[in-house]
Amino acid sequence: MMAILGLSGGLLAWLIVVVFVAGVARGFTGFAASATIMALATVWIAPIDLIPICLLLELTASALLVRGGYGDADKPLALTLVSAAFLGVPAGLHLTRTLDPDMSRIIALALVAVLAALQLARIPLPVGRGRPGAVLVGLLAGVVNGLASIGGLVHALYIMARNLPPRTMRGTMILIITIGGSVTFFWQMVLGILTMQAALRYGVLLAPFAAGLWLGRRYFTPENERHYRPVSLALLVVLASAGLVRQVL
Repeated sequence: MMAILGLSGGLLAWLIVVVFVAGVARGFTGFAASATIMALATVWIAPIDLIPICLLLELTASALLVRGGYGDADKPLALTLVSAAFLGVPAGLHLTRTLDPDMSRIIALALVAVLAALQLARIPLPVGRGRPGAVLVGLLAGVVNGLASIGGLVHALYIMARNLPPRTMRGTMILIITIGGSVTFFWQMVLGILTMQAALRYGVLLAPFAAGLWLGRRYFTPENERHYRPVSLALLVVLASAGLVRQVL
């Protein structure tokens, strides 16, 4: 079994813990599963091997959460951000040919960490609340995604800055990830990134991820909604900082 998965027993055990934690984060906040897995597992597993696993787990989470999140989501905002991001990705990919990708990732992660920390300190960000502002942020997220593969963190940061109701913020992030994940699934199939081994690893990790997802979702209750924004912002700071440490080391 281990030979088929290409994992040692110890590494598999660590991945089970990691995806459980990622499931809890995704269930409560509506995002951050992939970022959590990348932050905790890329020391031992190459990112290219984790990307398809993250995608399949994200799609599973979307299937389980979108029913409850769709009704709460700000659908025009989600569609504007996703559409603009798709337009921005080619620019980000083009820039990778001229910029150092490691330095680009460090800059992007540092910006996310600093801006999220400012929001935690209750220092408002100068972001536009209208459609032009959302389009600009969506384009920026697309460029950052092309450069550093962390466009989702930019979306989350912007949504937190708008001070929407917690259920609306969570539902909007769920909808954004659902749409983006569906498109990414197609391209991973076309490019051969989604392999049989990745599917087998996903099958083994599905149960602990689903357990974490259930636990996180269970704690998103009306009395806990007031904690949503600070928890999400703190998570952004931690994930971005962990990414920075990984890049530097």
